[in-house]
Amino acid sequence: MSDATTITNDSGLIAEAQHSFVFFSTLLDKPVHDANGVSIGRLSDLAVSVAYMFPPVVAFVVQRGRWEKFALTGRWTDVADISGAAIRLNVGIQSLTPSKMDTPGEVLLRETLLDMQIVDMNGAKVVRVNDLHFLKVGACELRLVHVDAGTRGLVRRMGWEPRIDGVLRRFAPQARYLSAERLIRWNYVQPLSLDDKAHRIRLSVMQRQVKELHPADIAEILEDLDTHERATMFRSLDPETAADALAEVDDPRIQTQLLETVSQEAAADILEEMPPDEAADLLSELPPETSTALLHKMEVEEAEDVRELLTYPPDTAGGMMTTELVSLPAELTVEDTFARLRSEALDVENIYYLFVVDSEQRLVGVLNLRQLIMAQPTARLHEIMIKDPARVHHTDSRDSVAEMVEKYDLLALPVVDDGDVLVGMITVDDVVSHIANQAWKRKLGH
Repeated sequence: MSDATTITNDSGLIAEAQHSFVFFSTLLDKPVHDANGVSIGRLSDLAVSVAYMFPPVVAFVVQRGRWEKFALTGRWTDVADISGAAIRLNVGIQSLTPSKMDTPGEVLLRETLLDMQIVDMNGAKVVRVNDLHFLKVGACELRLVHVDAGTRGLVRRMGWEPRIDGVLRRFAPQARYLSAERLIRWNYVQPLSLDDKAHRIRLSVMQRQVKELHPADIAEILEDLDTHERATMFRSLDPETAADALAEVDDPRIQTQLLETVSQEAAADILEEMPPDEAADLLSELPPETSTALLHKMEVEEAEDVRELLTYPPDTAGGMMTTELVSLPAELTVEDTFARLRSEALDVENIYYLFVVDSEQRLVGVLNLRQLIMAQPTARLHEIMIKDPARVHHTDSRDSVAEMVEKYDLLALPVVDDGDVLVGMITVDDVVSHIANQAWKRKLGH
């Protein structure tokens, strides 16, 4: 296929270029001839520079015999033509060297990507690479623009495409499963098995892309990967993104495995970004000595909140609650409440209700944001709040908490101590997550 099209180059400029597309599978094992027409061997691999948005092919490997390999150490411009039955070079065989390619930032495609798992950042899922798709500009300049994760790519590599297409046209013309490639643009791809030098180059690309994904999508990707690739991806995330994703992982085993793949300093940074209750749940799954060491490395204030939560038995309201909530004095005016909320909102993950307390921090009322918005600016909270709201004691069972949330159709439930002092809040999400975690533990026989 050939056409004239407008493409975006790596400097962001738009250029008009004559181009066609080439699949990697159509080049692999193709004969290679030097400038004198001497047969050298067959194409075994291509190398690209991953420093670019759409990596250019920079070198190739020729399989001369069964065991012997020659690697072209010059640039791809030493290739004169790739369109014929054989790949033709513009240099002699003496210009090729048997040295192994180890140029920083360059990777071998067959060795590194084919049949490997990758993360499709656009589709937010893990797929397997069956073929690669190049943009061919001019005589033989190649740019990696897509990976093919479809069945057709695998069929093409196996050399079965003409035969299967013929069978489908004859016996099943309505079949569509091989009618199109499943192409994923390279800039939406995060390979998980690049060598360290190349991975560092791709890392900044992944970090920008992954921030656009929902934490639940990142968690699903992590759960789909094998242990090594899961660790590779998790270590590449910034602490805030890692914390959000970790909270969405359903399997407690994977949560602890992921936290153990990073240094204790990095793990402490991640835990600090998590809501205290989720950090406490995660630390409770770790060996006591590991949990203690991580708490020591956390910031004092965040660590203290988590330590407090760890003192409550896990199957109680105290073990389910978070200390991130908004509590306000009963004498505060509506106008002053809005000012307080603006300053405190950044430190609270979710504001379901506003809890009203007296001078001794005892729970006396609750109100939602709608009540606050509808009230006069000079009204005081004790005048507009709902008095004597539903609550649970920190020793109440999780079943009691679930029943209370369901009975009163609440988004959040305050938790108090023996003196009716407000000590935490349980959200409906906490109830659901806790039930899910208990189910996992029962499944695992814990």
